[in-house]
Amino acid sequence: MKHLTSHIILLTSCLLLLCSCEADLRELCYDHDHSGDEGKTAELVLELKLDIDIDLDVEVSIEAHTEIIAPEYMKVCFYDPERSNLRSTEYVQAEGGPLHTAPGKYRMVAYSFGTEWTQIRGEGDINTLEAFTSDITATKMSALAGFITRADEEPQYEAPGPIIYTPDHLLVAYEPVDIPVPSIEHPKVTIQANAATIVKTYAFEVTNVNGLQYIKSVEAFVTNQARSNYFGRGELNTDPATIYFPVEINREKGDLETTFNTFGKLPGESHSYLHILLTSTDGTEIRISTDITDQFEKPDQTIIIDEPIDIPTPEEGEGGIAPTVDPWDEENTDVPIG
Repeated sequence: MKHLTSHIILLTSCLLLLCSCEADLRELCYDHDHSGDEGKTAELVLELKLDIDIDLDVEVSIEAHTEIIAPEYMKVCFYDPERSNLRSTEYVQAEGGPLHTAPGKYRMVAYSFGTEWTQIRGEGDINTLEAFTSDITATKMSALAGFITRADEEPQYEAPGPIIYTPDHLLVAYEPVDIPVPSIEHPKVTIQANAATIVKTYAFEVTNVNGLQYIKSVEAFVTNQARSNYFGRGELNTDPATIYFPVEINREKGDLETTFNTFGKLPGESHSYLHILLTSTDGTEIRISTDITDQFEKPDQTIIIDEPIDIPTPEEGEGGIAPTVDPWDEENTDVPIG
């Protein structure tokens, strides 16, 4: 009886050891596909297609703003579709990548991360998610003030709002998503989305300038542009702003030209004016203004000023060195166009 009990105990121990080894071997087995095993975690992947093309019909020598540089990373935000609040954020490479967001229904917004001038705020709610740029220096505001006339003068220009830096392109992708609970039926979930810029690029030329050789520098202001873009809900900020940018003097072509970016012209009946501040070689400031509202409606996104502009000959003569001019000695000359 004693021997029988010993045999039973020994047999039981062997069976337990065998089962334990089989379990360990099953966990460590990599020799075949276990895709049908229960409890497998679903793979969630975002695939992004970036639209980085800009089509301009005007050939300009300046390269600024004429191309969209693909970002290194995209920030991905998942918002509650009913409450609109932010649920989670992740970062992926420009072409996309793996995500780790919990199952559920979302409004996904992905945008390029790390632009130089365009900033983001209001990320906590999709309705306040906003792209904007900073205000420019007070010196430029003073320069723009020279274009603004009193109420009893003609023409009367609308209030310009703050002067802001021209924004960088911001690539944005929108997609409503429904991430399922991990299961055998959903071993992999792929979210596909296209990312395009929310910033517009315009090119303009001033083609008929007499006395181009007497121009030392050129700056430009375009009024009644959108202050920012609430890109979470796809709407422009209705507060007016003025875009500032330098202008190139193309002495080979004999014109003035540049490109500039904007979130867009203000919607409605507001007028946009192009104000050009030229400084001649003797320090004289020349101010030119023209209404370019209709040109914002052109599909080719080009603005061309072809009315003749005459630059007075400096008293020092052609090619003279610009002297130092104190502010109270400045001479401002308005040059009409057309």
